Amino acid sequence: MNSSNNVVPLHTANKIDEEASIWLVRLDNGNLSEQSRKELKAWLAADERHQVALKAMAEIWDDMDEILNNIDEKASSNKISLWTVLKPVTAPVMLAASISFIALFIWLMMPLDVTKNTYITVKGQQIETTFKDGSIIHLNTDSHIETEFSAEKRLVKLIKGEALFEVAHDANRPFIVYAGDRLVQAIGTKFVVHLKPKNIQVTVTDGKVKMSKVHPNANIADIKALDNTVIQKDDVYLTKGEKAVVADNKTPTLTHVASENMTRELSWLDGQLIFDNEALFDVIEEINRYIDITIVLKEPSLHDIKISGRFELGDSDALIEALELSFNIESQRLGSNKILLTKKA
Repeated sequence: MNSSNNVVPLHTANKIDEEASIWLVRLDNGNLSEQSRKELKAWLAADERHQVALKAMAEIWDDMDEILNNIDEKASSNKISLWTVLKPVTAPVMLAASISFIALFIWLMMPLDVTKNTYITVKGQQIETTFKDGSIIHLNTDSHIETEFSAEKRLVKLIKGEALFEVAHDANRPFIVYAGDRLVQAIGTKFVVHLKPKNIQVTVTDGKVKMSKVHPNANIADIKALDNTVIQKDDVYLTKGEKAVVADNKTPTLTHVASENMTRELSWLDGQLIFDNEALFDVIEEINRYIDITIVLKEPSLHDIKISGRFELGDSDALIEALELSFNIESQRLGSNKILLTKKA
């Protein structure tokens, strides 16, 4: 009977085992460079027998946890020699080694060049961050984002607040912002995403973005796994000067923003708030985002008073003074963190 198709040349199998042993020794040394890690990943991907061989080698000793610890503690001077712990083991202890191998394999398969960061501002604080690719994020008051930049994608999760994104063009690395139940993918652009309690607002100041609907409780890993090249039926495209406002699970409402209105919407970047014939209720809501105290309107009749003016960020005293002088309103401080505005008797 001809069984040549089932024969693996002995010297090939031996060579694979030898290579697997060498890789384990290099891992045990605890100084695997990024280039060596790339080479190991390439070796594992080249032939399915390589993974089998490496797993088999790992299973012949029961001390892989110490080796994994040694990988993480690169600076440690107390290295554990693989050969001193090398010993045959029987089937009942295979499981522990197999689990350790899985942990090692996951570590090896993790993307190289992944940069994760978290940025948070408190009330009245703003920060600006420039990334290696040249993209800039301006984080407004009382906001929170998480970022994950890799060779494949640039991901941002807006957890709270507002941010302006100046995106460096890179066709091979899409820049995607996730907020609420929406994804906003930049197409070489500059745009603002504001996650409010009742809706999400996206304003494009330059270029173009695509807005897509996603699950509201997704995390960075979920977003990373999505195929951003797929076009969904409810995708919305916004260009320079356009703004989308969308509540949970609703269809976005698109409007055009005139240049003077765009200047007002972005005035926080220059440390100011500009209002033009806006309802007092909305003005107070915006002012409260930047100060540690809370301004409250006592009577509903005050809500629709129209306000125009330019105020420095955090300067609530100037607003209250203007209201008292122009609109027959008086202020009363309640404790250390609240101001009540009422109509004068």
